[in-house]
Amino acid sequence: MTNLMADTGTQVLGGRYALREVLGTGGMATVWRATDDVLSRDVAVKVLSPQHAADASFVARFGREAKNIAAVSSSRIVTVYDCGVDGTTPYIVMELVSGRTLKQVLDEVGKLSVAESIRIAAAVCEALEAAHAARLVHRDIKPANIVLSGREVKVLDFGIARAQFPAGGTRTLGVLGTAAYLSPEQASGHPVGPQSDLYSLGCVLYEMLTGTPPLTADSDVGIAYRHVHDDPGPPSAHCSGLPDQVDWITMQLLAKKPGDRPAGAAAARASLLGCLAPDRTNVFAAPPGSGVVHTAPRRIGEWRTSETMLAMSLIAAMAALAVVWLTGSVRTAASSVPPTHQATRRQTSPASAPASSGSTTPAPQAGRLPPTARAGGALVAELLAGMADGQVSQQAEQNTFSQLQQLLVNTPRQNAEQVEQQYAQLIEVFDQYRSQGQISGPTAVKLRQEISALGAALGAG
Repeated sequence: MTNLMADTGTQVLGGRYALREVLGTGGMATVWRATDDVLSRDVAVKVLSPQHAADASFVARFGREAKNIAAVSSSRIVTVYDCGVDGTTPYIVMELVSGRTLKQVLDEVGKLSVAESIRIAAAVCEALEAAHAARLVHRDIKPANIVLSGREVKVLDFGIARAQFPAGGTRTLGVLGTAAYLSPEQASGHPVGPQSDLYSLGCVLYEMLTGTPPLTADSDVGIAYRHVHDDPGPPSAHCSGLPDQVDWITMQLLAKKPGDRPAGAAAARASLLGCLAPDRTNVFAAPPGSGVVHTAPRRIGEWRTSETMLAMSLIAAMAALAVVWLTGSVRTAASSVPPTHQATRRQTSPASAPASSGSTTPAPQAGRLPPTARAGGALVAELLAGMADGQVSQQAEQNTFSQLQQLLVNTPRQNAEQVEQQYAQLIEVFDQYRSQGQISGPTAVKLRQEISALGAALGAG
């Protein structure tokens, strides 16, 4: 039961959490800075407001928040330490994050630089990726729920999150969330899934870049209506000098149809980080209705000689990989795959490159390939297309391919533990180059999908 420490008069919850000062107050709860007298550390304690503590639906929603956050493991999401009810007062004990909310920062400075905006949005994507993997949709991504502490970014307030979304998403029981950041489906009471959080993130990114949310009106109802029906236009219309890539990813996040948004938070993060590449040569497909026109990528016949040679090397490698997984002849096929793309350095014509591989077994037709061979071939094809489009650097391609070769050719498929380890290293290599911007744009999304398909075929991941 709530009590007062005799010497200081400080309110204590649960017999251990001494409330010190109010950090913030919302419509549902008050957050206190507190001291955990058992572990002698500072914490944040979120206390349900008295007017809601008697309402069973609010109490249930409050308790659900603690369970939702506890189900997610991510350094980008505030950690829950404890929860309980002291008398009639429900509370949640959380990690105390020092810093300011993004809302406080934007209220002070108006807008942020492109690099800082992208960095924060990419960090929020990490939080959303973890939440969505735990089958949670946040449903209230907004600047007030994003805390900046130095270079750290954390997402708060899963109070209206929904768990266990099915393929069609969760259905809202009324419109919950903040009007300026509502997705069209959320505003209209339709099923809500992970892409709804991405739309809200798009609104936040728009505001960071321009200093104002994408859509405004005189009332919350008016804003909700505009989210469903109106196009805000690219952020560059309000802030000149923004790169095309930034316009592209912002408008993709703000697509009216969930299916036109990035495939997931990881895909959104990859595209965002691609905007920070120092030498951007990416070719982005413009989202519907954006009005952005981009130059078409080069065709194979327009490749430089070195790229053509590399293409032929990869095609030969695909054939070799197919042989490996059809015949199980690892030792025979291993010699047919150039470990460092030696074919790219030989003075041979493109037409003769496949013959130089040394493979004596003809490649089977694609329709007859087992799932692993098809998945490996699709991954190599995406690497090849990404290089042609300028979305995969040569270094990223070579090292990703080398790791793929190590996985499919040099690792005994009977050894499940080694396969798992090599597959994890393939993901690590991909993530490294994606974070550096050496794998970017739509290709990054497709490559991640192909890697996941390969993991499924291998029974790894």
